[in-house]
Order: sequence, then structure tokens, then C-alpha cells
Amino acid sequence: MNDINENFPPDEVRNRITEAFSDAGSANIDALQQVQDVQVVMGSLLQHEAKRLEKKLGRENRRVQQIQSTIKRNQAISRDLEVEREIAKIRVPEVDEKDSLIHGRVVDENRRGWSGLVVFVADVQGKIIRAIAKAETQDSGYYALIINAETREKAARSIREGIFVVIANSKGELIYRHQDLLMLEGGDRILVADIVLKRSDITSPRCETPFVSNAAVSSSRSSDSVNVSEFASDVWVARGRVVDERGEGMGGLVVSLFDRDRIFDDRLGTTQTDENGEFSFTYRTEDFPDLFDAHADLYLKILDAEGNTLYSSEEAVRCEADRVEIFEITLPRNS
Repeated sequence: MNDINENFPPDEVRNRITEAFSDAGSANIDALQQVQDVQVVMGSLLQHEAKRLEKKLGRENRRVQQIQSTIKRNQAISRDLEVEREIAKIRVPEVDEKDSLIHGRVVDENRRGWSGLVVFVADVQGKIIRAIAKAETQDSGYYALIINAETREKAARSIREGIFVVIANSKGELIYRHQDLLMLEGGDRILVADIVLKRSDITSPRCETPFVSNAAVSSSRSSDSVNVSEFASDVWVARGRVVDERGEGMGGLVVSLFDRDRIFDDRLGTTQTDENGEFSFTYRTEDFPDLFDAHADLYLKILDAEGNTLYSSEEAVRCEADRVEIFEITLPRNS
């Protein structure tokens, strides 16, 4: 090691080592590809043999079933090899010793990389820390968030209590928050465990149609007759009335309003219905910090005085809510 240091400057030593690892990674990728090619050929031969024997001996024949089991194992090995090839392609970026790095992979149920997803960090309240640049997942699902010392200082107040890694889809909809709270210090290298997202995790929440009804509860939506010019440009309103089957107002019920972002489901407010069953919320744009220029996705929960849930519109979200949303909710009097 002393000989190397005498013959090469430190920067050149580092470059030589990096180049050696790169060459080793390329060789590993080639080797994995060759093994996978063999698995593909083997799988094709096994499929052919299985069809031949099944035609000759029948599907229930023990030898045929053994070959089918081998085919399944071969397919599993091929999937694992593809995952290994993806991982072998990852190149961790070089980061200055004073800067911080948060990195990892986003994968599906088969451990294959999710590409094209957007990775952010959020504070403990769930607000995106915009001072820290976002990252996009590569074909391997790999992402790298590099936080230099200047940015870390700028976001010091937001990161003081810890941060979360959050994921958004290509539409900018938040779809996942990692469970671990990360404490970020200068020079940290934080490798986040693989984030596994099912295909269903990438879909949007179900949105409410103009009228939703079921046997026990009904809720209608209307805002055409409301004059929104009376409100400031950053003010949003949700109001309505809860009545029984006879149309009489139900007072004293607890109503909570939420913004559905599938990560934090921010509560925008809680109030009670008055003696006529009426309720009203006023909230501002800053209360629902979206990634892009989107509106809040609203739903309500109604509870009795004992805290029992009587109604929830969580499965029928008011996506991209209007400036004024009006809820007309009918509940059975004995609920």
C-alpha cells in the first residue's frame, strides 16, 4: 500500500480503485447474463420435454410432475438472476465527505425495480422538504438523494426532528411513506431498506361520483350555487348538513375533514354539527402541501359523542376538491 501511495497521488489512487470496481461490476453483469441465458435455454428444453411426456404419459404422471416442478424452480432462478443483474448495474454516486446521501431501491412484489417513480423527503408533519432535491428511480429501482452541506443547513429546521422517505408516482400523487424516521447529519450515508410496492399501490384513490348511496347512508355533492368570489384565493371551504331519514338535522355529531394523500391523510379540521345538523370548515392551501399544483382530495368522518364512527367517505374521496364543497349526508336516526 505504501508503494501505491508513493507512485500515485491520492486522487489517482481513488480513480484507479473506482475504475477497478467498475470493471468488476461489468464483468459480474456479463457473467449473470450468461447464466441467465443458460437458464432460458434450459427452460425451453424442459418445456418441450414436459409437453412430450404429458402427451405420452398424461399430466398426472409422476415424471411429468417432477419436470413441471423443475420448470417452476428454473423460472424462479431466472427471476432472481434478473434481480441480481439490476443490482449489479447500480453505481452509487461519489459524494463529498461533508455531504449526505440517502439511497436505496424501490421494487415490486418480484423484487424487480420500479422505474420512473419520484423520491422526496418529508418532515415529521408530512410536508415535503422542497429544499432537498427530488430523485427519480432508475430501471433498477435505484435512487440517490444527495444533500450537500449548504442545503442541509437551509433545511435544518425541517430535518431537526427527523425525516421520512416518500414516493410519488409519475402523476405526482404521493403513494408511499417509508416507516423509518431518519436522523440526518453531515457526512451520513443512509441506505434505506428496499421499498416494496405492489401494483395496487400505484393506483389512485377511488373518487366520488356526483351521488353516492348505500342502504344506510347517502351523501350528495353540490357547489354550483355557491359564490366563491367571497373567499380569498387561498381559502377553501367544506360545509354541509347531516340529517336523518325525515330530513331533520342531527346535532352534536363530531365531523372531521381529511386530505387524502395515502401517506399522512392530513386532518384539516374537526367540528360539531349544530342543532340543525349543519357544519362548516375553512382551510387554506398551505394545509394540504401537494407535490404539484393539485387540489385537496377530501373525505369526511362523522362520529357520535362516544367516538363511534357513524359515517366515512374514505372509499369515495372528493378528488381535486372545488373551492367550496357541500356535503349533504343522510344517516339513520338510530345510528
